[in-house]
Amino acid sequence: MSSVGQPAKPSLKLEKRLRRLRQMRRLAMVPWPCLWLVGNVLCRTRWGRRRIVRRWPRVGHQLNFSRRLFAALRLPPDRAEHALTQIYQNGLFQQLLLARLAALSPRNEARQFEVTGWEHLEAERAAGRPVILGGSHFGVNRLFCLWLARQGVEVLSLAHEDQLQKMGATKPTTLEVVEIGAGFTVETALLVMRHLRSGGCLQVTGDWPIQKQGPHSYERTFRGIARRYPQGMANFSLTGGAAILPYFCTLGPGGKVRIEIHPPLRPPAQPARAGSPEREAQLEDLVHRFAAVLEAEIERSPGSPRWM
Repeated sequence: MSSVGQPAKPSLKLEKRLRRLRQMRRLAMVPWPCLWLVGNVLCRTRWGRRRIVRRWPRVGHQLNFSRRLFAALRLPPDRAEHALTQIYQNGLFQQLLLARLAALSPRNEARQFEVTGWEHLEAERAAGRPVILGGSHFGVNRLFCLWLARQGVEVLSLAHEDQLQKMGATKPTTLEVVEIGAGFTVETALLVMRHLRSGGCLQVTGDWPIQKQGPHSYERTFRGIARRYPQGMANFSLTGGAAILPYFCTLGPGGKVRIEIHPPLRPPAQPARAGSPEREAQLEDLVHRFAAVLEAEIERSPGSPRWM
């Protein structure tokens, strides 16, 4: 029992997670060709896949959903096997790449990252408009905020946890991460609105409601699979007058990271009054437009969604 005035010791579970994240940071110092070669042996063999699931249990949970998805998409065996390999690659390499990117030189970063759609973000920023970067549990999307901040863009990111901090990695001064834990607090909402009204860039995930049921999310069926989408991102868009730019990060040959920024999803020029049926319809429309973009990416890359 900790004495009064002293911080409580972290739980054994948290200590284990912190230890693993710091191991990822040390492992990321190994030359990338070696990491990619060894990692892919793990991702393509039964023995290696079992080890990945043991280390990252969420990969195992994702596999259950993905098999349902593959069946719904009627993937042929060779494409299903490729998609399975993607799942293991995302689980194994995302944290390694996060730690690696934090220490990469600009020259090596340019070699490993390939970007399309940058002009969409530049157009919003040039016009002085606020932007919401619409994230999702897809591919290696966790890398995007760090990559963007390293380009000199000031980003406020709402995340379940600040993995860079827990790794002990250095974050650029242009990146501010706010851990939202079980949900948005009033303080977080006020911080977001100040940031958007000053023309800032906000990153938030738009495909996984913190509360699976209730009035703050909408159900949508994709290929016979029902999912719920939160309205938080759409609410920030309407209230802050910010377009949503969906983005996706995926792994290509050799471990090259492909970043794709989609055209903006704009809120109505005149948002309806909060609490009105018209406002509810506007929120639902924005959520469904974002979900449609995500579903199109899932069709194109069925091994990338990380829903569980």
